[in-house]
Amino acid sequence: MQSRPTRTRPRVGPWRLLTLPFRGETWRHLLYALLIPLFAGLILTLQYAMKAAYDSGHAKAGPLVLLAAIVFAASAGPAFERMRLRIFFDEHLVARGSRRVPGALAFLFVNIVLTTLSFAITIGWVIVSARNLTYPIWGWAPYPDPAWGGPTPVGAVTLHFLAGVVAFFVLPWVVVRITEWQRAAVRRFAADRP
Repeated sequence: MQSRPTRTRPRVGPWRLLTLPFRGETWRHLLYALLIPLFAGLILTLQYAMKAAYDSGHAKAGPLVLLAAIVFAASAGPAFERMRLRIFFDEHLVARGSRRVPGALAFLFVNIVLTTLSFAITIGWVIVSARNLTYPIWGWAPYPDPAWGGPTPVGAVTLHFLAGVVAFFVLPWVVVRITEWQRAAVRRFAADRP
């Protein structure tokens, strides 16, 4: 049972887009995308397990490790995603009574794509914003700079700084949209209707 009605997405106009990175709701979406993405963590762990199997002469065990990871993700994923929604958005969803294999597989693949996208874009937002907004400090060169925007240092600094500004304001909007799609997928495939 849902304890709260789901929040409606605010309309994003030019002014809201400029204030989006400074809103608590945006940071909740960014943290939801960044912290504990089960499938992205599983893929990272899986590569080490498969490499260890290959290095120890058990190359045929690799597909079994992959199959075990997929089965684990498909079985634990819905409960894990309902828990994430409860932690980050205080949205209490009831587990689906009937377990349908096609719905579970659809949720698995949709969730893998959306989780990986939101995680990658959030990491990209942090890196691109931090690097490009501080480019005037560390990127200034008293010689012709071959970086984008060169050959003059002013052109390189201006181009990097403007790219940082655009990334700082636009990428949170993208992450909010993707995490909203992910929340909708959890409601549709991993929970009963309230």
